[in-house]
Amino acid sequence: MRSTLLLPPLAMLASGCVMRPWTPSVSVAYWSATPDVHDVDLPAREDALRRWQLPPADPWANYAKYTLLTALDESPRRAELPDVGALDDVQRAFAAGERIGSQGLPPDTLWLVDCRGAASVAFGVALSRSAREPVSVVPTFNNWPAEDELIPAEETLAALATMSPRLPGADAGAAGARPVFLLDAWRLAYRFDQPDDDTYDNRYILSSTDLPDVATLHARGIRRVVYVVTSLDDSNVEEDDLHPTFLDWQLAGIEIAMVDLDLLERPIPLERWDGVFVERTFLVQPRVTILESPGFYVRSRGGFGGMHARPSPIRVGGGWASGRGAHGGGG
Repeated sequence: MRSTLLLPPLAMLASGCVMRPWTPSVSVAYWSATPDVHDVDLPAREDALRRWQLPPADPWANYAKYTLLTALDESPRRAELPDVGALDDVQRAFAAGERIGSQGLPPDTLWLVDCRGAASVAFGVALSRSAREPVSVVPTFNNWPAEDELIPAEETLAALATMSPRLPGADAGAAGARPVFLLDAWRLAYRFDQPDDDTYDNRYILSSTDLPDVATLHARGIRRVVYVVTSLDDSNVEEDDLHPTFLDWQLAGIEIAMVDLDLLERPIPLERWDGVFVERTFLVQPRVTILESPGFYVRSRGGFGGMHARPSPIRVGGGWASGRGAHGGGG
């Protein structure tokens, strides 16, 4: 569960956040509902990984990160995790993914879903299950949960453990699987906060190598990107760690459309996507990002996640179970 933070004063909110571009992590930090916890039947680690891992020959498999799933135990067990299925954002994302998938997905388009992690998972799962076309669902979650975590990795873990996509077949690359990258808008949240000494800073950054470059997109026939956020009322630009990649894509002629769940909850027939890109074209403007601020790294106490991994915080019988796997340094 999230720890108590030294939150910024209202003056900082007024002078700092408002003057900065509103990225998905800013809005998710201040307006997201906190889910209740409940008992969950968790699969064994290998079973969960099997449900999510793309075939080795899939052209998008190298971008997928399954770090959070390695926090699961070797055997199935019952544990306490956030009830993400009750969250409005998650329910809306699932409905939007289901509706969009059933209408048909354009073959030349990559999807980046930058909602709270559990909602991104729900969108990708529903899209893959309802689409006529094969879909390569690519998680990018690269942090680790902890009892005193700064951002709620437990939410995303709960979604990954209780939902699973329809995997593309082994020959999906030749068939043109639609790539859908799942991002967690929490990853750069609380950017103006100073975590206390007991807080595990499990924020992380997606670097340019975590997303396909221009040459890869061209080689796979991708000429357009749909960037999905929860609400355009709360987010008006791409997340700061995506900014260099978005600039590169734009300079290479890759079209970017920025859309939200309000739009995607309505039916969009396949032939309407050209119009969506005209109406929702997103022009990336060069800007200074939080990643260029020395103070941001000072507030992070020298790096996301610190120097060592923490035990997995899956509550079992009133205690905490220690999982194995990579830590969440990220970035």
